[in-house]
Amino acid sequence: MNRERGKERISEIDAARGFALFLTVFGHVLMRNELWFNWIFSFHMPAFFFLSGMTFRPEKAGGFGTFVKSRFKKRLVPYFAAIAAGAGICLLRPAYRAVLLQFDWKYLAVWALYYAQPKELYVGQVWFLAALFVTEILAYGWLRLFGKRNLLIRGYTILLIAWLGNQISRINPYLPVGHRLPWKLDAALTAFVFLILGYYAAQCRLIERLRRCAWLVGPLCTCLSYYFGVRLFGYTNLCDCVYSPAPYYYMAALCGTAALLSGASICRNSRFWQYCGRNSLVMFIAQTFAIYWVLEAVAAVTGVMYTPMADIPGDKFALAVSVCAFALLLAFAALWNRCCKMIAARAGKAKKMQ
Repeated sequence: MNRERGKERISEIDAARGFALFLTVFGHVLMRNELWFNWIFSFHMPAFFFLSGMTFRPEKAGGFGTFVKSRFKKRLVPYFAAIAAGAGICLLRPAYRAVLLQFDWKYLAVWALYYAQPKELYVGQVWFLAALFVTEILAYGWLRLFGKRNLLIRGYTILLIAWLGNQISRINPYLPVGHRLPWKLDAALTAFVFLILGYYAAQCRLIERLRRCAWLVGPLCTCLSYYFGVRLFGYTNLCDCVYSPAPYYYMAALCGTAALLSGASICRNSRFWQYCGRNSLVMFIAQTFAIYWVLEAVAAVTGVMYTPMADIPGDKFALAVSVCAFALLLAFAALWNRCCKMIAARAGKAKKMQ
């Protein structure tokens, strides 16, 4: 473990978040429905929810009201801040502004404030924060109701929610308002399963157990995630509630997550991946801008503007773009941390003067 801002951090979780973040960037550059694309999308977002579950400590939050306030501050304040920042950048840059102004403001508001998945603002990935907020509320309630029940009752309720989340796309078309449940409630049902399993994985000290056999578990789970995901069913996406049949979907996602944790266990002493994991939120939010800025630099040199996930000429090109975008994100994270330290230092001086 290492210490960051007075709190204990688990090196493997930080490294796993760093791995998942790079795969997310890579997945958002690759051509749709190709092998690497389908494999990454089968587990990258489930992994983020699982890792969030491993650090989920609702018992320390106090009552329900206190818990909701703390989650609002940590999840929804960054969500709305990201939307404001994305809108500001898009309005300032002529090319982005031209695309944005093609859409009615009501359309943009509905997607940002009802479906919780901003459109045309280059920060659509912040749906994760809204879904995580809802998922943590669901997990808090479930633990209050079933956390102390016997194993069978807990297991059956999790299986029921897992099945419901997997089938939610069949229910959405019958909603009286909108074509999906608001605030990512539909995705949150499936995300709940991964978060609560991550919570119990931490209780069972999964990371300590993985350290002994990571070199074996990693390759095995990678093969299993590929087989149950890409090989059998192809594309899945938690964000859009696109799933394969439940047993196969959860098997592919959990095996991919286990492979990610195994790799993180092997690289747990890497300061680079730990740094990426500690700054994964701010890097995650900024990823689309970083990808487009790299592609704009390519266009300035070659005269060809490529679109992520649409006309990328090959996996090697996608990997090169992803590495450059990731480097930009690291630079942004370093700048962000420096600004935060300066603001904190000034605030400390102001308090002393008072």
